[in-house]
Amino acid sequence: MNKYNFQTYIDFGSSKIRMGVFDYELPKNNLYNQIACISNFDIEKLNLDTSKNLINKIIQSSEKELDLHIKNITLMIDAPDVQSFDFSIKKNLDAKSSLFEDIKFLLQDARQLAQKNNDKKIIIHTIIEKIIVDEKIYNEFPNDNIDYKSIALELKFIYISEIFYNTIIKHFKLIHIEVDSVLCSSYVKSLNYNQYFNDYNKKTFLDIGYKKSCVTVFDKEKLILFKTIPLGGNHITKDISKVLDIEFVEAEHIKQSLNKKEATFSDNSQEELFSNKLLSSSIKNNISLDLLKKVIHARIDEIFNLSFQNIKFDEILNKNDKSILVLTGEGSKILDKNSIYIENYSEFFNEINFFEENEETICTSGINFDKKNNNYEVKIIPKKIKKSGFFEKLFHIFN
Repeated sequence: MNKYNFQTYIDFGSSKIRMGVFDYELPKNNLYNQIACISNFDIEKLNLDTSKNLINKIIQSSEKELDLHIKNITLMIDAPDVQSFDFSIKKNLDAKSSLFEDIKFLLQDARQLAQKNNDKKIIIHTIIEKIIVDEKIYNEFPNDNIDYKSIALELKFIYISEIFYNTIIKHFKLIHIEVDSVLCSSYVKSLNYNQYFNDYNKKTFLDIGYKKSCVTVFDKEKLILFKTIPLGGNHITKDISKVLDIEFVEAEHIKQSLNKKEATFSDNSQEELFSNKLLSSSIKNNISLDLLKKVIHARIDEIFNLSFQNIKFDEILNKNDKSILVLTGEGSKILDKNSIYIENYSEFFNEINFFEENEETICTSGINFDKKNNNYEVKIIPKKIKKSGFFEKLFHIFN
C-alpha cells in the first residue's frame, strides 16, 4: 500500500472499536479490523484509558500487516449528547456578486450564528435542507446565472459537546494520532445504507447502540429528522440481570442467544419460548421464560416508544409513500430473525428490515461519505481527494 494513497477510518463505539484502512488506487488492499471494548462516554465520568490501549493495539496491528505508519484518521463516533437543531437564515441583497458566492457567505453567517447561540457545542455536520431564492424553493443548487433579490437557507446542524470533542481529540493525540475530522457514526451509516433501499420513498433507520439509540428519517436521499435517546442494548441486559437475579455476563449471553433462528418469542401471551438447546442450556431451571419475555418486551417497547415519541409519521409519510423501517446496531440484533415480535410498530411502515452490520460496512460508510457528492451537505473533504462538488467546496469557508 502506498503510504501517500490511503485513508484510515475508526468507528469508536461504546462496545466495539472498528477500523478500516482504504487504498484509493487498489481497493483489494483495504484492511478491516475490530476489537471489543467497553467505553464509558458519560460526560461526567469520561474515562478512556482502556480504549486508548486497545486503539493503539489495533492501529499497530494494522500498521504491521500493511507495512505503513498511520498518523491521521477520520473518526466516526456517537457522542452521548449528539443532537440536531434546525436553523433558518435569510438575506435581502442589493449588491450581488454571484449566487454561488452569496450562498457561501450566507452559510458562513449561519454557521457563525448557530455556533454563537450554542456555546460549548461543536458542529460536526451542516446539512442544507432548502435553498430559497426569491421565495422559490430549490432542493439542489439552482442555476448560477439566474437573477435574484433574496436568498434564504433552511439548515440542520448536528453537534456534540465541546468537552467531549476536545477530550476525544486529546485522547488520540496521546497515542500520536491526528484526527482530521469527526463524523456522527449513526448519521453517516444511515446515509450510506440508504442506497440499499432505493425502492422506498421514506426510510427510517433506528440504530440501537450500547447505551443510546438514534433515529434518522430520510425522504429519498434527504435527511428530514435526526433524534437520539439515552437507551440501548446495555439497558436490556441490565434488566435481564436485575429482574432474573443473574450475573450481567450470563444475561448478555442469554440476550445474544435470542437471535438464533430456533429461538423465537411470540406476541401471543399463551405461547412461551421456542428454544434450541443453546438457549435452554444457558438458562437456569428456576428462571421463568415468561418473565424473561416480559422483561425484554418492556425495554424494547420503551426504546421504540421514546425513539418515535413526537415524530408525526402521519405527516411525514404520505399515503402514497412506500416506507421502510431499518434496524441497525449491536442492540438491534435481539430483533433479528423475529426473535422479538415487533409487528405492533409497523403501523406506518410497509416493511421492517434488519440490516446486518460489520466492520467493513461501517467503516465503508465513512469513506463513502467523504467520496460521494451529497447535494444536501456541506462537509469536510480529506485533502487527498481532489474532486469535490459544490457543497463540498463550500465547507472550506469554515476553516
